[in-house]
Amino acid sequence: MYKLHVIESDNTVVSFDYKTKPTFQDMYSHISCDTIEMSKAYYPHYSNRKNGYVDIYFDEEFLMKENSKPNIGATVAWKKWQDKTGHMALPGSVLHGIICVIQEVKDEAA
Repeated sequence: MYKLHVIESDNTVVSFDYKTKPTFQDMYSHISCDTIEMSKAYYPHYSNRKNGYVDIYFDEEFLMKENSKPNIGATVAWKKWQDKTGHMALPGSVLHGIICVIQEVKDEAA
């Protein structure tokens, strides 16, 4: 089982359950786009990895949209991942819009 966490610009999170791993097709309507970019972020509470890293998915063309709003929470998690791994973005880079995170939910009874 998987959860798709949809993180809004105001840091509101809505989670959806999936029996199989969500695909880009599943995320397009949540992100309101047709081109998805993938990166990584430090979200330990959504991560199944010891290091707390997750893959994040967002609108690749967010800077070209007039009504996109900065997603400060996701940007902080993205920058923490960069700091911890030595990756870098252009100074002043900020993620905008809705961010998705896929989390595998393991059955603890097994």
